[in-house]
Amino acid sequence: MIEFALSKLNLLIFVTAVAAIVVFFMGAVNSNMKIRQSYELVYRIGKELKVGIESNSYCTVKFIEIPKRIYTNSGGSDAFSINYKLNVFAHPYTNQEIDGTQKKIVLAIVDRKVNKPKIYAAYDIDYNGNVEFYSSDCTSSNCGFTPSDTNANYDPQKAYTIDNTILFVKKMENGVPKIYLIPCLKKNGIYQCKSFLTTSGLKESILCLDAIPDLFVDPNTSAQN
Repeated sequence: MIEFALSKLNLLIFVTAVAAIVVFFMGAVNSNMKIRQSYELVYRIGKELKVGIESNSYCTVKFIEIPKRIYTNSGGSDAFSINYKLNVFAHPYTNQEIDGTQKKIVLAIVDRKVNKPKIYAAYDIDYNGNVEFYSSDCTSSNCGFTPSDTNANYDPQKAYTIDNTILFVKKMENGVPKIYLIPCLKKNGIYQCKSFLTTSGLKESILCLDAIPDLFVDPNTSAQN
């Protein structure tokens, strides 16, 4: 009986140890996937910004899509996903090689914790000129926009969010590049930043916005022309 009990106890210890190893392994894999998928997203967004910033055009406009969640499995299950924010910073730094101050836009994927949010991935881009980032605060009926020349937070999970699409603009102002990032999700065929662009005067100062279909141009009219 004692030998039987000991064998059962050893089997229980073995099974418990195997289960602990599996749980640890799965946790490590999930953590690595969070970092990998977060970096892939921030890298994609960063490359789109970089192409726009380096464009030789006098005025460049593009819409950058931001997913609601970051999925860490191929099936797209919410159980294997990250609710995140995209933080954007304008960061000056000293380049010792050229003995001068340079500028970077730093993108970071962070979790939605209010206190000490965890950074999953980051990507930076060199730029010249000036920046103007806008954060959105929306209700069921309208959206407010807050400008900043240093940072913005884009949260595709918040209530009534329009942060799932960011309008990127780079234009020359008096020979100096200026970069704009503005939340502008398209709902029911209407870009949610359209009214703001008009009332704020940005439509008049950024002339190439007039050429964007569905923003200020009727695509059916432009197709006929």
